[in-house]
Order: sequence, then C-alpha cells, then structure tokens
Amino acid sequence: MGYSLEVGAPYPKQVNWPKSAANLVLSEAYVEIIYAFDGLTPGERAAFGTGAAAFALVPGDRHLMWCYRFEAPTRPGFRPESLGWGDSPWEAHRQRDRILGVPGRAGEPFPVYMVLVDSGTGIVEGLRFADLDEGLADALRDAVARQLALPYDDTAASREINAVYERHPSTQSLLTEATAGQLIPAFEN
Repeated sequence: MGYSLEVGAPYPKQVNWPKSAANLVLSEAYVEIIYAFDGLTPGERAAFGTGAAAFALVPGDRHLMWCYRFEAPTRPGFRPESLGWGDSPWEAHRQRDRILGVPGRAGEPFPVYMVLVDSGTGIVEGLRFADLDEGLADALRDAVARQLALPYDDTAASREINAVYERHPSTQSLLTEATAGQLIPAFEN
C-alpha cells in the first residue's frame, strides 16, 4: 500500500472528500475501498466496524456502480444503526496515482481493506478487512476489463452513469441490475 492508516488520524492521500460516497482503489497488489460520510454517529461507526456488510456490483461499459450497506446487529432496547444502502459510480480511467488492476486470477477471492473517513474532517473513523468471494471478485475483474477495453471517453461515461440514475431513483432499485453480490455477517461479540 505504501502508507499506513490509523483510526483517529487523517487519511494520508485525499483532501476533498465527497459528503457520502465510496471510492474504490484497485491495483494488482491490493484493493482499498474508502467510504466517506459526513457527521457519523457512534452507531454508524459501529455498523461499519462490526456490523453485517452487503456489497453488490452493477457493471456498465464505461463505469461500474459499487453498492454497499453496513448494519449493526440489533440489540433489545436499542435503535438499529446502519449505513443504509448507498451506491457510487467508479470509472477505471479516472483512477490516478496507482497502477490499475485487480488481485489474483479468475475464480480466486481476494482481500479488501475498507476505510471509513469522516468527509468533513478527513479523519479515519474505522478500518475493516474482508475477503471478496470469487463471484464478486470475478465480476469486479470483468467490469474493470470491460472498461479498459474501451478508450477513455468522459462524456460517454457520464451519459451512461446518468442513464443508470434515471432508471433507478434508489439503490434498492439499482440492485435489480446487480450481476454479483456478497453478504458478510456481523462480527460475533
């Protein structure tokens, strides 16, 4: 990775964080998914750190949509906390400062480092590790290869992304086009 991450310290690479989004950083050596949210509650941080996680991938020709959800285990007498379904577009040709790739070969799972960042401060609020199963890993490999097979065309990619959002006003609707997904159970206490 070339840098270290620590909860409570600034994320070392990016300054202008979106209010709510996921950013995939893909390389042959590692995958990092940075989730940036503004004004996180302690329950939302717990949902990210130890809750159940769900991921889904909706590929396009010039982009992919990464869908995600983190939900803390429900406890009697407590309000359920979650970082509800969200989605973020990602374009291979926009990844900068890193050599693009996806770890492993077809049929192989791979590890993912997930980082939760407060978008208002740039401070790392949580770190989590997961293995993407072979189905989601292969779908991600295929989606990246599809994008890289086409020349970079920002206008065409924007049209494609806008068309997806016109068809799907919510992430729940978008999930109907997902080609792969994965559920990761909550950590046991």
